[in-house]
Amino acid sequence: MSAQSGEGPGATTALAPGGGAVPLLSTSSVDITAPEATDAESGPAAVEGGAQAAAPATAPGPRRAELRRAAKRRSGHRWRWWLALAVALSLGLATVGWFGAQRINRPLVQPSQLSALPSSVAVPGSGPALPWPAKGQGAISVPALGYTQQSGPESPLPIASLTKMTSAVVVLRDHPMAAGSSGPPITITAADVAEYDTELRNDQSTVPIRTGEVLTEEQMLEALVTQSANDIAYALALWDAGGVPAFVAKMNALAQSLGATSTHYVDASGYDPHTVSTAADCLRVAAAGMSDPTFARVVGMRSVTLPLVGTIPNVVTEIGSNNVVGIKSGYTTAAGGCMVLAADRVIQGRSVTVLVAVLAQPVPPPTIPKPAPTTTTTTAPPPPPATTAPPAAPGAVVPPTTAPPPTTTTTPPPTTTTTTIPLDDLPVVDPLRYTRPVVEGLLTATESAIVPITVATRGQLVGTVITHWGGGAHRVGVVTSAGAFLFGWPGQRVVSGTKLLAVPAGGAGGRRVGTALYALGGQFQTVPMTLSATVPEPSWWWRLVHN
Repeated sequence: MSAQSGEGPGATTALAPGGGAVPLLSTSSVDITAPEATDAESGPAAVEGGAQAAAPATAPGPRRAELRRAAKRRSGHRWRWWLALAVALSLGLATVGWFGAQRINRPLVQPSQLSALPSSVAVPGSGPALPWPAKGQGAISVPALGYTQQSGPESPLPIASLTKMTSAVVVLRDHPMAAGSSGPPITITAADVAEYDTELRNDQSTVPIRTGEVLTEEQMLEALVTQSANDIAYALALWDAGGVPAFVAKMNALAQSLGATSTHYVDASGYDPHTVSTAADCLRVAAAGMSDPTFARVVGMRSVTLPLVGTIPNVVTEIGSNNVVGIKSGYTTAAGGCMVLAADRVIQGRSVTVLVAVLAQPVPPPTIPKPAPTTTTTTAPPPPPATTAPPAAPGAVVPPTTAPPPTTTTTPPPTTTTTTIPLDDLPVVDPLRYTRPVVEGLLTATESAIVPITVATRGQLVGTVITHWGGGAHRVGVVTSAGAFLFGWPGQRVVSGTKLLAVPAGGAGGRRVGTALYALGGQFQTVPMTLSATVPEPSWWWRLVHN
């Protein structure tokens, strides 16, 4: 409530809360259209005169500036608020995106792989009844298959020149020959020739040599095995070991290392009947020799050319026929007929070597020199004394007087012949006549018994890859990428297995995921294993929600 004051025109007063009057500025006393007073115009007088009226009012200029500053402050606050909100939203979205990316890209459970290959598979069929020798010993071996068989219980027997197989293997292991090389030169010594002369007198198998002659290691081996030369066996023993006893010790050590425990050598040629072995042991040595390319090449030569004898055929006449590729024969009176043969059988473009041996085979009887027929000439007795005939009549013909001719008698040779030549020294025209049919029949039957067995075909299912997601199991087949086969003897077993690789989630079809392995004897086949299709993967939304 207000009232008029009496202190001046236009003045008003207001009642204070305590009942006193408070003067109010009259609106008519201020000209708002007048310009603002400057500092000079508002001197001390003006201050003194208008102090009471100007005290309660605020100048318009500072007010506007304050309002502008307040507006700017409010605008700055709004900008910072929106920036903070944008940053917060960005951080939130980034966090959500990172979290989602982590869930989407988080690896799935590693797919598992199961093999469907059996641990082994039997070679179908049944083994044949082999034509074993009726006498002596027989054995077969297929080294690649790890298969051996013998005719029955064996005991050590003399083996004659089959001993030279071991001599050749010892020399080649001590002095291996590189492909295309003929080996070091070997000079024939006087001791070698003296041994040759002794053996020649004893009617042993030899090749002529002379002191100072130089032969290569290859030529010496050719003479040793293709001509079965005992003198060359002696010369090689001296060259390799310095003497026969040291060389024979190496031969026995080799036999033991090969598992030929029923074998014992006392000489380098086999002429001594105390050098003994079995048919199965001979095949162990033969297999070791045939694994050496130089040995296999030399024993497979149909003829050789040597300095003092020229070109001569191999004593093993079977080489070159019926797939025979080597290797050695032998004969003495104590050993009988002995032979080891090797043949290569080709099945589906792949070769497999077969070895057979027979010992102590019967030999034809020796040839005994036949005595010349005895011729006896008998002279007729003298005629009786001549008598005087009466004179013939004139004109008569007188017959001539003739004496009886001498009588010649031829005595036929006796039906039985005796000789003072020792039986062992009597010649046998063809000592292996009965051995060849036996060993050849055994070789043919053994070759026929070997069969190919298919162990893998292209696209064959050999395993499964399993991945788990979406509450279920997802399967993809694993298949072989190629085919494979092995040789086998009926009744043997092929061992198989797998070598698996890690399979990533989403692995593409055709990706290699392992290797299938197959083995029989010394044979091995490996076949790559691949995915038959791409391993299924869940969608990104499933990964975001469930992974």
